[in-house]
Amino acid sequence: LEGDLARQGAKASFSSRLRKAAGLDGVKAALLREGFADIATLTPAALAAAIKAVPVKLVRPRPIAEAISSAGGVAFDAIDAAFMLRALPGVFVAGEMLDWEAPTGGYLLTGCLASGRAAANGLDRWLSDLQTLPEGVPA
Repeated sequence: LEGDLARQGAKASFSSRLRKAAGLDGVKAALLREGFADIATLTPAALAAAIKAVPVKLVRPRPIAEAISSAGGVAFDAIDAAFMLRALPGVFVAGEMLDWEAPTGGYLLTGCLASGRAAANGLDRWLSDLQTLPEGVPA
């Protein structure tokens, strides 16, 4: 990283040097600037070290209401037991594609992974049961 930063032309803007040498732009570059007031004046060696050690201040946790998976999505009565859409045979849904509300974290992740596995098993069974491919589907 230090070498990539050192190869950037001195006339290039700081933003351009960050983007070209380290692939940092937008929010990532802003976070770097937030962590170090004098970041643009650092030598390539100091800048590389700063990039690898950006401090992130955690002030407080966000409200629990922001951590809830939002409602909306495919209704459960629109899918069969294999997680296939009743209206679109061969299209399977899982996880947050479904209309459910759940707190983020372990329960949500477990639900997404479990429904993904169930949908994959349903797809596998559906393909196994398919005697002939529908018209237009390549073999």
